[in-house]
Amino acid sequence: MYTGKKIYFLVERLSQILGLGKIIDIREASMGSYEKGFSGAEIFRIECLFENGRKDSFICKKADLKERMVMRRLTAQGHRCTPAAYSDDCSSLGPEWMLLQDLGKRVPAPQSSPVWMRNVASAFAEIHGNNIGCANEMPWLPHADAGYWNKIVTQISVSHFEKAVCEDADFARQFEAILPKLQTAGKKFAEDMVSLCAESEWMTLTHGDVQDMNGSHVYNVHEHPYIIDFGFSRYAPFYIDLVDYFSLKNALLYQNILEAKGFRISQKDFEERFRIASKYPGFIYMFPGIMQWKRGSGKRLMNCLKKIRECSD
Repeated sequence: MYTGKKIYFLVERLSQILGLGKIIDIREASMGSYEKGFSGAEIFRIECLFENGRKDSFICKKADLKERMVMRRLTAQGHRCTPAAYSDDCSSLGPEWMLLQDLGKRVPAPQSSPVWMRNVASAFAEIHGNNIGCANEMPWLPHADAGYWNKIVTQISVSHFEKAVCEDADFARQFEAILPKLQTAGKKFAEDMVSLCAESEWMTLTHGDVQDMNGSHVYNVHEHPYIIDFGFSRYAPFYIDLVDYFSLKNALLYQNILEAKGFRISQKDFEERFRIASKYPGFIYMFPGIMQWKRGSGKRLMNCLKKIRECSD
């Protein structure tokens, strides 16, 4: 952990961006393990006292170039739905320090709230709309190409499933019969996503790891949503950020908001592409689901398989 001149400089610059004033004191503060997430990144909290008497805190995180540049871009775009961030390193590929606005303690999302769902839809429409068709401005953001989608349906998901079938007799008894169907569904999904990526008018900066309402990446701050942790981001179809958090009905809120920003797509075409992308969380969360199954809880794995099966019928 490095808390010297480098961190002070980052705090100074982000404080200027946020208009917080001159720093009087800076010190490391406590941070719960649940706040650090599961990525393994170096992360800690610092508290600051400003000349005007204000106290504030920031999150210091070591992030790779892609995540640092994503947050730098979103901050420059003035988004009110992502934490402000600053990093002075725009070239090193490996992990370097980035400073983030501290959003405080996470509060569960308000369930069944139409206002909340509209606010989240608006947040994603803002991020996506400001970055649709901007690939040339983001050379540091990897594209979701055929190799990427093939990796999603093999190394990240089905390969782990195959391994569990081979090594765990209990797992094999319950799931071996569906392995061929899973392999076929994965191949079809990868092909469909490659076709979807050919529609360049819907390609944008995506988060790529937006879980359902119980996940941690849509942060509730006084019923205002913030989207956090862009470490899995890609230049990809915006649908992948919608399909786990929103039902198709609620996703139409997003479509209407995006249309109001000048991006028109018919409801029929939107629904068709939403359904194609709806297998996505089934594949990217399969490995965590298998690990939870091994620990005695099969709910997440069954949800993954259900998403893939339902969207394959």
